[in-house]
Amino acid sequence: MERTKWLDGLRGIAAAIVAADHFFMSDVWHPFVSYWTDPPEGNRHIVQLPPIRILFSAHGMVTLFMVISGYAISISLLKARNSPQFLARVSSAVVRRVFRIYMPVFVTASLAQIFYFFDLYHWPFDEGFLETLPKPWTAPWHHFTWVLNYMADSMNIIAFEYRGALNGQLWTMPVEFRGSNVVYLLIVGFSGWRAKSRFYILPTLACFFLWYGNWDIFGFIWGLWLAERARATTNTPSLPSDEPLHAEFEMAEFEDEDRPRSFFTTPLRLGSWYGKRRCNTLKSRNCLTFSRIGAILIFLAGYYLLCLGNDGHLPPGYQFLSVLQPSRWKDKWDIYHFCWKTIGSAMLVYAIGELPCLQRPLNTRVVQYLGKISFALYLLHETIYELWRNPLRDLIYSALSGKEYGSSGVALGNDPFSFHVAWWSTGILLGAVVVGASHFYTIYVDDWCVAFAKKVDRWLSY
Repeated sequence: MERTKWLDGLRGIAAAIVAADHFFMSDVWHPFVSYWTDPPEGNRHIVQLPPIRILFSAHGMVTLFMVISGYAISISLLKARNSPQFLARVSSAVVRRVFRIYMPVFVTASLAQIFYFFDLYHWPFDEGFLETLPKPWTAPWHHFTWVLNYMADSMNIIAFEYRGALNGQLWTMPVEFRGSNVVYLLIVGFSGWRAKSRFYILPTLACFFLWYGNWDIFGFIWGLWLAERARATTNTPSLPSDEPLHAEFEMAEFEDEDRPRSFFTTPLRLGSWYGKRRCNTLKSRNCLTFSRIGAILIFLAGYYLLCLGNDGHLPPGYQFLSVLQPSRWKDKWDIYHFCWKTIGSAMLVYAIGELPCLQRPLNTRVVQYLGKISFALYLLHETIYELWRNPLRDLIYSALSGKEYGSSGVALGNDPFSFHVAWWSTGILLGAVVVGASHFYTIYVDDWCVAFAKKVDRWLSY
């Protein structure tokens, strides 16, 4: 069996984009809006146009996580569906998923609270948020209970509440856990169905939640459908009971030979899918060419949707989407921009799965390394920026220009050269710190949490 290396690489790139974007997001905003945003003199930059704007699509990368997660957590369970250990494996996955997500989150939240207690942050936190926190250097027990309440809110997937600020990126954790449980429920609930029934019902169910505005649930179910599709061509033996299950930020696996060649060329008779037939005839070759053209068009469309900016409305170039939006979205930006980006993510993951030429860059060693540390990278980067970004940036700017940094607008107007050097130098230095910290966090925290979750599961199992 070969791992889906491209899936791990795609996750690593998405995590790296989120980490890079958060470095700028609280202070430099023009890369995150569209080219047509007013005022014109501050927004006609090439980085605001596709395809470059994908590098500043942090919210789009979050939707990509959801589709990847649904795909990754399903593969091993779908392989074991016909084995006697199937229910035990699902139970194991559910139990370990809680520890897999929330133990590293608890470590990160605790570290952030300790840094805040010692008043080490240099970051423009929301004043309303700071009112909910005890003051630095006071009431240690109150700081501890605040972290416990934070974790309780994050684990409540029925009615979770955003408590961000110190770790603003962790708002995705309850969303991640909820979507994972939806996937587990559907895998068990549909395990007795025929493959053809699952093939049609899963995308229908996903589109229902998308119509309702539940973009995250759509992403997870679509990932499950892609995993079902990948397994539909084979009757490989079930995995042995001691085969490890891999979670979202770990590696997923399946055999590349078992993947159907294309959505466009796959017969509706899913019991066979004719997956092992070779394209020896001229007609088959033409069909395969059509398939690849279709996958390329889907990739381009998905990529374009992920480049949608954070303008608060659909900018020129995307306004045609308003005709396609269901009334359930009620013209709410927080709903429909995530919905369109999730659709883009679903299209992108599908297309990459169909096009080996797009998988090769994702299989390189550097990208695979990013995939390995992606969870730690996602958890840690904001804390590091909150500690050191502003002091380091201001120091470099003052050394170059001989002036105080002040606000970003004033600093740019006083000395553009020093402004850009300060930002990019700080980004490179802190980027190295983030990668290094993520490397050791993966080894000493993340991997330990995975091992601990397995021990808990073995202790609870019979």
